[in-house]
Amino acid sequence: MAFGLKMFHTPKPRRFNHVNIYYDPDKEEREEREIRVNKELGIKSGPAEFKTSIKRGSFRRLHKMGVEGDDKADIQAATRQANIRFVVVAAVLILITLFLWLW
Repeated sequence: MAFGLKMFHTPKPRRFNHVNIYYDPDKEEREEREIRVNKELGIKSGPAEFKTSIKRGSFRRLHKMGVEGDDKADIQAATRQANIRFVVVAAVLILITLFLWLW
């Protein structure tokens, strides 16, 4: 009879217990004190307001083939280099295939 009751029993989920490894209460207290003092003095602390600089097509233009910058010559050189690399790899794979097939 105990088996029948266990058949529809769903186990409870495991609990997640995260223990901070690098917890420094002195540092946390110091940071809270700095924030409080800066508020009293009227000093604005913390990260500056985030403004996005992403524009349509900028990712492709600026980061194509790992090229940093907006120089058209750099992008063309990187594209040419990638095309040459592709042809060399394709030729090596074809030679390996022919060698293994005819051997």
